Amino acid sequence: MSGSDWILTWTVYLVVVLAGGATLWRSGSRGVHVWLSVSGLVGSLGLLAMSFFLVPQYARRIPLPAPWPALVASPLPLARLWSVVAGLLFFAAILLTFSRRDGHRILYALLPLLSGVGVFLWSGDGLLLLISWEFISAVTYLGLVTTRRSRPVWNAGWALLALSELGGMMLLVALVWLMPIHAKSLQDTLAVHQLSGVPASLGNVIMVLAVIAFGVKAGLFPVMIWMPMAEPEAPGMVAGIFSGLLTALAFSGILAVEAMVGASLAWAVVLVVLGVLGALSGALYSIVSRHAKRVLAYSTLEILGLVFTSLGIWRIVSLTTPQNVASTMALDAAVVLLVMHAGAKFVLFAATDFTGRWGQTLDRLGGLVPGSGWVAWLALLATATLGAFPPLGGFVGEWLLLEGILKPMREGTGAAAHLGLMVVGAGLALTVAIGVAAYLRWYGFIFLGVHRGIKPVSGEHPLRSFVIALAIPLVLVAVAGPGVPWFLPWINHALVPYLTSRSPVVAPTFINPQSAAPLVPIGANLVPAPGAHGTVFFPQAFNVGNPYVLFWMAIALTLVVALIRKLFRRGTGVRLVSPWNGGAEPFAARTSWSAEGFVHPLRLAFAKFYGLSRTRTHTEGAHFYRHTIINRLEQQVYGPLVAVGRWASSHIRRIQSGRLNQYVTYVWIFVVIGIVVGVWR
Repeated sequence: MSGSDWILTWTVYLVVVLAGGATLWRSGSRGVHVWLSVSGLVGSLGLLAMSFFLVPQYARRIPLPAPWPALVASPLPLARLWSVVAGLLFFAAILLTFSRRDGHRILYALLPLLSGVGVFLWSGDGLLLLISWEFISAVTYLGLVTTRRSRPVWNAGWALLALSELGGMMLLVALVWLMPIHAKSLQDTLAVHQLSGVPASLGNVIMVLAVIAFGVKAGLFPVMIWMPMAEPEAPGMVAGIFSGLLTALAFSGILAVEAMVGASLAWAVVLVVLGVLGALSGALYSIVSRHAKRVLAYSTLEILGLVFTSLGIWRIVSLTTPQNVASTMALDAAVVLLVMHAGAKFVLFAATDFTGRWGQTLDRLGGLVPGSGWVAWLALLATATLGAFPPLGGFVGEWLLLEGILKPMREGTGAAAHLGLMVVGAGLALTVAIGVAAYLRWYGFIFLGVHRGIKPVSGEHPLRSFVIALAIPLVLVAVAGPGVPWFLPWINHALVPYLTSRSPVVAPTFINPQSAAPLVPIGANLVPAPGAHGTVFFPQAFNVGNPYVLFWMAIALTLVVALIRKLFRRGTGVRLVSPWNGGAEPFAARTSWSAEGFVHPLRLAFAKFYGLSRTRTHTEGAHFYRHTIINRLEQQVYGPLVAVGRWASSHIRRIQSGRLNQYVTYVWIFVVIGIVVGVWR
């Protein structure tokens, strides 16, 4: 089947599924959920089957009536990979709806998104890219507001819709800007790899517009504000697809536009800066959040910040030192992080639907391992993956990213860029450390320890379909982790047009052990990868000559932290008491350790970032402090924008009197202004 055939198939699929569901619902039949479930499973298998056809030879030109330009149905970058990822996630999501009473409502939200993803993977043309991404934006909004009915959901939906339409307008402006420069007529297309000779200044502007347009869904700082609002309110499987799949699709959209314009260094620097800011802010808000899903939502921003940073580093190294393997490592890191994040984050979001019966805040949960069965163990594997436990995908992706930063560049421009990347590496190292603590806190306070709320009752173990649905996405975790010796060569083959270095990334220690001599004594050669040409852990570009340098770095950082504590503790009047002893409740096993106390030192260390305020409270003879954290992005950036919008709308409303004469007067005023401007020009 060609690309045009698949687009027609997904369009017919959506019409038939919704029409059949509406017919069954109007007739009062109880088979609506069955119809939608079967249709969803078929659509998921269709995405898996479509991965075999997402190759250039199946691309087709779709002519449209004049004056509309033709469309080109060609695969996006990494379309085959994301087709498999989408098929697995949607299949798992459909299974999860079997045990829910509102499953049909969730399916009404997911199935249009499924068909939209199928079309988007063929949108290798500028116009089709815009149309399909706008459709995905619309169904994402509908998918959020139709799954639950509450004010927080509607607020999050409006934020998502406003930012999505802003991004859509930016993408439209970018494509319209390119059309008159590179299209001879309106019938020409803006297909990937077709344009050439775009001026550097225009390319940078186009790429910034495209990055913001796709960054709304991909968690780009600062347009990711909807994620912490929406994902905690959505059902777990919906939040998992929002978090894991939409971000990957946006990544390919950015690569597609970059292939068209070939932007220069400036946009890559902007991407690195925004990526680091997003990753660090996401990690800092994740570590202090109390709501189980909000912790995961903010951690999504952390992972996506790492992905955007990797993408920017890939472009910087490609332009400054084209033959450096660090560019390949950075792009590989972005893909590995996206794949492992899609599987692991879906599992954790879905697991919160099961643990939510005992509470949604971390301090109300605890000791759920006996009552959760396999859910606890599958969530542990997903948490270890996100926490970069070797040899899982989080470790591989972050190792590739940090190693790509450490790889030396040539003298001149490359050396200056490398110095800047070292500063970036310091920020990312801090981000990764905070992220690990956030995942440890999330899993520990939900599944380990004592019961702090309602104690699980025996026999409340999850259904078998629920456990199977959680296990399916972990295939992605295995591929991006232990399977990386086979996965990375496949990625690099698919990304050949984007790579400037042909050096292999996986270290060939089995063929030539001296290629990684410092690593062999500490076990690099003990990680077998049958049928592959290298190890799981260590890429070729490992630079540390002394394996113990990390040990000495840890000691040095410990001394720095001790020195900071000693300098900044003087004269502050901070009482050295256990954080759990300052509350109103008496000391007991239930209150001996809390999620708030766990992060209290970090709150104090980053008090300036959090805008931390403290008020003293008296309750029944007990004196304790309440801390308030300010979300600076919401209150200090978007808050003023919302105020300006309300002020403008209040004034615009005044001119809408409903009088015909007044509206006609407005029309004549604008006509006269247009005539004057036309004569003057």
